[in-house]
Amino acid sequence: MRPAYMFRLAAILCLCLATFACTRKPTSTADMPRLLSPAYSVAVLPFIQPRSNAELIMGQLPDPQGRIDGSHLAILDNRLQTALRERKNSRRYEFLPSSALPVISAGHSSHQPQALPVLAAFAAKCGADYLLVPQVIDWHEREGSRAGVTSPAHVKVEFYLISAKHGTVANRSVYEVEQTGLADNLLNMGDFFRRKGGWVTATELADEGIRKAIKDFGL
Repeated sequence: MRPAYMFRLAAILCLCLATFACTRKPTSTADMPRLLSPAYSVAVLPFIQPRSNAELIMGQLPDPQGRIDGSHLAILDNRLQTALRERKNSRRYEFLPSSALPVISAGHSSHQPQALPVLAAFAAKCGADYLLVPQVIDWHEREGSRAGVTSPAHVKVEFYLISAKHGTVANRSVYEVEQTGLADNLLNMGDFFRRKGGWVTATELADEGIRKAIKDFGL
């Protein structure tokens, strides 16, 4: 068989394989986007910061853990509520007060996450289809100013959608960022311009996490 013909045949096969790879349908539910229909209602808990692994839904706390104060938690609650109210859909939200937060006991194995059963039971009673649980896992405020820092802001926030019907985590969104300068990583150019070339606060980074979670969940 002539070399030229073999080359053309190989090129056609590669093109077919590339087309198939780009157009193939998801092979499992893990490949499917898990966006929440506006028909489902969502109860929204206030932000909390777990102080022990027992208060987590999953994962482990960093050591040492950067702590956030109550006033900043209230600011994040306001940011989350505002972002959800801005959504142009018919979804019904119920914003729960801090007094509604369920108590999660450390029990006998505080080194393991234990929050899901408590939150699942709470979700079953709250009257909405899903419970949105926002958590601040790690919090380090910017040291310096917008023009320059000695230590940049660093946050880790997690969001969980818990199904009231099934008592399981329907979706999870994690956002962990420590801001770096443009000279340190050119891949951050998009973030650099979006933040208008300045060093942002931890609250501003958490706000980015809120927007990401809303997009991830399709809220």
